Amino acid sequence: MKTSTDETSRLLALILQQQLREAGIALEVRSFEFATFYSDISKGAFQMYTLRWLGGNEDPDIFRYAYDSRMFPPHGANRGRYANSELDALIREAGMSSDQAKRRTDYVRVQQILAAELPSINLWYLDAVLVHTRRLRNIQISSSGNFDFLRTATVADKASP
Repeated sequence: MKTSTDETSRLLALILQQQLREAGIALEVRSFEFATFYSDISKGAFQMYTLRWLGGNEDPDIFRYAYDSRMFPPHGANRGRYANSELDALIREAGMSSDQAKRRTDYVRVQQILAAELPSINLWYLDAVLVHTRRLRNIQISSSGNFDFLRTATVADKASP
């Protein structure tokens, strides 16, 4: 399993190594400086890897970016080179349709295929927690965990109660 030298990612890999060892599976963990690690992942030079998504879950187009067979790096994030022609067709149909009911049907099927085939497994999702001074205003934290809220944040001259 490849991971970066980021402490959280490295510890997650070590936990997985321990859990797999208990199941009789030997997992070798290799930590790399992030640029080297990410370059290997983008090239498909891995058997397993740990990486975090930040944002991306606000729109179902994330399925195209992460799983469409035309989205192998550097064009997208289909790093595992997953390919399924039915999934590709559903993603493309849903992305071009203005019929919300049809889009919903297509994306439900996309999720069913991904749940059955498991090209990736999401192990956890970070909570976004913001601790700030009362002077910081116009904060709208997104459930995606991204930092887009900083675009509208303002700083007041004085803190108000």
